[in-house]
Amino acid sequence: MAHRRLSAAEKGKGMELGEHQPPRTARVRVPQADNTELLRKHSLTLIGRVTNKSVQKVWSLIPFFTVYMRKRKSPV
Repeated sequence: MAHRRLSAAEKGKGMELGEHQPPRTARVRVPQADNTELLRKHSLTLIGRVTNKSVQKVWSLIPFFTVYMRKRKSPV
């Protein structure tokens, strides 16, 4: 049996679907998250204190950590 290539039209590609288009899916509504417990839990961690602008000014920590990291030994 001889094999021949099928054209795009024979494969059904590029044809208009007309009225047979798939239905649109509904948008998903996500409820507003309550982060109060998470914020309370991480309020005393280092990253929590650094990112809380009312407690810590981030720019004052940058010189501290650069000096601190220079004093530490190399990990290798």
